[in-house]
Amino acid sequence: MPKYYNSLSPFAQRRHICSSYSSCPLTWLPTNDVKSLTFKLIGTDDMRDYEFQAHFCNRIYEARHRYCTMEEGEIAFELRQIGTWLMVDRINCRCLGIADVERYGYSKGVQFGDRVFRGNYIHMTCATKPQCKVDDFCYIETPSTDGYIYGGRVPCICPKQYHCPIYFIRDKRIPQINDDGRVISYGIKCKRRNY
Repeated sequence: MPKYYNSLSPFAQRRHICSSYSSCPLTWLPTNDVKSLTFKLIGTDDMRDYEFQAHFCNRIYEARHRYCTMEEGEIAFELRQIGTWLMVDRINCRCLGIADVERYGYSKGVQFGDRVFRGNYIHMTCATKPQCKVDDFCYIETPSTDGYIYGGRVPCICPKQYHCPIYFIRDKRIPQINDDGRVISYGIKCKRRNY
């Protein structure tokens, strides 16, 4: 069995059947379609940053839905991950292109030494992310005053031959310390892919 999905057409997985008056095509739609969201999630060592397109039975935007400004930090929509399912929690503005991850939120606080990535709230942006340089952090977490980490942000996208190893976060967090010796954030750097 091949390690990667390799086809001329997208991998489609039906999660709901629309009623007879509405259709849900299994083909890739234009990124500005009113019944779909197109977005990219952070890849892994053996899977490049991959694109998803979620299709809906009905329009997901209101008739006069505001368009995203493409400004840095603007959240276009929010997803919630439950197991392998992605659910749309909120749509703030209409994205005409492919959205990228702006930040992850964790359902409960984690500590520096935690081994598992707990990002199950995903905030997406239409703003273009810059490409990370070799010494840049591709993921930054800021601890709360209680010492726990409740999320992190994605300041840049790793180059093609690299990936941001957030899903296998054990021993990847690099503490950033201020002049008082206090940890102000943890950073994760891009890692070269094995292929």
